[in-house]
Formats: sequence, C-alpha cells, structure tokens
Amino acid sequence: MLRKILIALAIVLIASGIFVIPVQSGFLLTNMDGKTYHIFPWKSNTLTVGWRHSVELTPWEETYQIKKDGTLSFLSTTYKSYGAGTPDTEGKVTFLTDGYIQVTGIERDIPYYSLFYVPISQYTLEDGTTKYPLKNYVPDYETVQIRYGDITVYSWLKMKLNF
Repeated sequence: MLRKILIALAIVLIASGIFVIPVQSGFLLTNMDGKTYHIFPWKSNTLTVGWRHSVELTPWEETYQIKKDGTLSFLSTTYKSYGAGTPDTEGKVTFLTDGYIQVTGIERDIPYYSLFYVPISQYTLEDGTTKYPLKNYVPDYETVQIRYGDITVYSWLKMKLNF
C-alpha cells in the first residue's frame, strides 16, 4: 500500500513539475494572448531590436540592457536619417563617422518590447553576435511581445507541438 502511495505521489510531483519547473531562460516571442512562438536562449546582457523604418526606409536599432528582474533598460537608439518617431527632445545625440546618428541617455525601463510585425520592416533581434530575423519565428501582421523570462516544460512542449 505504501509503495502505491509513493508511486502516486511521484507521478503527481512529476506531472505538476511539468507546469512549474522552468527549463530554459531567454527571450520569449509571444502574441498578446501569451501564446509563445519561440524562445531564444540568451547569453548576452543586452538586446538590440533592429528594423527598417517604414517612412524613411532606412535601418534603425534600439539597444536595451537586460536587468536582473528581466526588465529592459534603454541604452541607445541608432538611425540613419531623421524622421517620424525620431527622439528630438531628450538624450545625448552623437553623429557617428559612418553617417548614423546615435541617441543615448534617455531614461526608460520597460517590462517587455512590443511591436506589430510587418514583413516589409525586416525586424531582427541581436545579442551582439547573432541576428535573428523575426520573419522566421512569428506570423505576419501580428502584435508581438518580446520579453526576457523562463519557459516551463509544458510551455516548451506546447510551443514545439504547435510548430
């Protein structure tokens, strides 16, 4: 009888562990409902989100520091031409030798990065060494949240089975 109780308890613990034990940390790509599209294991302490600006059609990047609690702290934005959405009243502007403009010193912390994925914008995530094109991981015309966190065994399996 004791053996059956111990086996049943072990099964309950294993089954519940699937729902709560994190198996991987990194950047999660989710939709607004929390459905996970992909997780990127992340070794860098920064995240750079790059895209092609929809009006100027020039490259744009924003870089964030990943804080211990998983929030993102703005470090810089770099762009080629001044236009719609360009910071102009805060931060320190530096004109780089390659013709780009970089703005630093803007105080902004965010819990996650959110964007509306449009294929023409050519969004990427970069960890300092590798660029990951979002076109390979998320559906077109979908709002995407990019957040640093953990994924459980259950969520990981569900994500893999959906793709």
